[in-house]
Amino acid sequence: MENADQRPRVALVTGAASGIGRATAELFAARGFTVAALDIAEDRLQQVAAEASGSERIHPIPVDVSDRDRVGFAVEQVAATHGGVDVVVNCAANFLARGIDVSPEEWDAVLRVNVRGISNVVQAAHPHLARAAGAAVVNVASISAHIAQPQRWTYNTTKAAIVGLTRCMAMDLSADGIRVNSVSPGWIWTPEVAAAAADGGRERWEPVWGRFHLLRRLGEAAEVAAAIGFLCSSEASFITGVDLPVDGGYLAMGPEGLGDTSSFAGSA
Repeated sequence: MENADQRPRVALVTGAASGIGRATAELFAARGFTVAALDIAEDRLQQVAAEASGSERIHPIPVDVSDRDRVGFAVEQVAATHGGVDVVVNCAANFLARGIDVSPEEWDAVLRVNVRGISNVVQAAHPHLARAAGAAVVNVASISAHIAQPQRWTYNTTKAAIVGLTRCMAMDLSADGIRVNSVSPGWIWTPEVAAAAADGGRERWEPVWGRFHLLRRLGEAAEVAAAIGFLCSSEASFITGVDLPVDGGYLAMGPEGLGDTSSFAGSA
């Protein structure tokens, strides 16, 4: 996929070492983009660059998105090397969940990545996005942005902040022709979820957790990436400032759940 100046379009993806970020990097690489893959986990990032589908188009850049100066340097290097930035996808996240016992240091750790990290990346990329045709930003929020969950002040609050930040960005960047949207994934089978399911693995836990979703299963990272790809495409050219749930019907479900689940194999 090429821009008007005949260069391959450039996608900058944070949190690209695993899960939704990796799937998104692979999706854009498969679509012909040059992908700048940012993540703090250098070893896993190098593994993605070596093993991922379309890896020849994926360029690993170890960086902590909470470090404003390092982010700015990385983005300028990407733009100078590849001729610009056309798409930004913010997948990087700190998954620390704390409630009444949260410490100031824990608050800072989550806010630095989940909120300030997105701001750092978009601020740095903005001058380049403003020069690109069809520029788009997608921020990864969560179903947790929209509901209360026990002992999750940090995670849910920052994910809700992402939805609000997305709308403000969409307003401020619209004059430059930049669309900004977010996605709210449901339970997606990522390394973080797999770690929580260590006792019995996916075979045991997906039937249990799947009951939180109308589709009775967990999602795949590639399914979220597909939604992100749509929001960054010309097919979404009149969509900005919205949050798209990619949640298998999680947020649509009422307190009675799925009702009679006696015929649902593996129900708890």
